[in-house]
Amino acid sequence: MKQTRLCSMAVLLLFISAGLAACVSVGRPIDQSAADKIEKGKTTREQVISLMGSPDQITSRGDGSTVFSYHYMRATAKPATFIPIVGAFAGGANVQNQMFIVTLGSDGVVKDFFSTRGGTEAGKGFSTGSKAEIPEVEEGKRAK
Repeated sequence: MKQTRLCSMAVLLLFISAGLAACVSVGRPIDQSAADKIEKGKTTREQVISLMGSPDQITSRGDGSTVFSYHYMRATAKPATFIPIVGAFAGGANVQNQMFIVTLGSDGVVKDFFSTRGGTEAGKGFSTGSKAEIPEVEEGKRAK
């Protein structure tokens, strides 16, 4: 009885570990509806921070302008990755990414901005390449 309970707990821990390892993200999702409120020549530095949250990176340029960069990336492991032997041939991950860049003039007002999003497939072992059907990058608000 004690051995069966120990075995059951080991299997449960294995499934929990696999579930936790199935998705990795870097950064915070970018709220496109908030980004859509930003206007060239009108939106100020403070308004950008209020809408988008603190930037992941700030670049100061020689002309006095400042660039705010927001990044998000999420990798979700393919189920086949967790199957012994098969994972070496069919494993890997689907990777989605978002980026939003805002350029502020020396006066602290938005000069320009752009956003980009995309995705690719990351192979593992023998299954390298870029052939995945990538779902839309998850929607949601970016923490401020």
